[in-house]
Amino acid sequence: MKPFCIYTIFGLGIIVGQTTILGLPVFHGISYDVLIPFVIFLGLDLPERQAGILILMIGFVMDVVSGGIFGLYMTVYLWTFFLIKGAVSYFDVKDLAFRSMVIAVCILAENLVFVLFVVTPSKGIKLLSSHIELVMARVVFGLITGPVILLGLEKIHSRVQTLQKQRQNVATQ
Repeated sequence: MKPFCIYTIFGLGIIVGQTTILGLPVFHGISYDVLIPFVIFLGLDLPERQAGILILMIGFVMDVVSGGIFGLYMTVYLWTFFLIKGAVSYFDVKDLAFRSMVIAVCILAENLVFVLFVVTPSKGIKLLSSHIELVMARVVFGLITGPVILLGLEKIHSRVQTLQKQRQNVATQ
């Protein structure tokens, strides 16, 4: 239960950082949804029930905070989670290059879903063509920073597991 609380607080911290710091004009155009690497991490390293509940909670909070179409973030995060869980049985998910590509594909898919839900049909092609450069910058930035975020999350996860095992050993003695 304690790791669940730690990751909940960590996810809420990412949401706060993403909506305040990454919302600044300096980061306009290169900032992507930093919760995507977090969702990928949860899908790979946490048990399914814990990760699923955490993703639902974080998706709900992000939908409330974002002010966009309600349920859009939660849907994208759940699909990402399900696809990651499905990919575990077919691919070597511990490979850093694979994780980088998954992050890039997820960022691209998320932007595509957002554009499809927000764009009106009459202005669709014009809007899509004007956002290609922006989306590609986000994907490249995600390729660069996403694996670093995942490695940091894995270090934190191993530290949390070590502390939890130490506390269990002390409690049983």
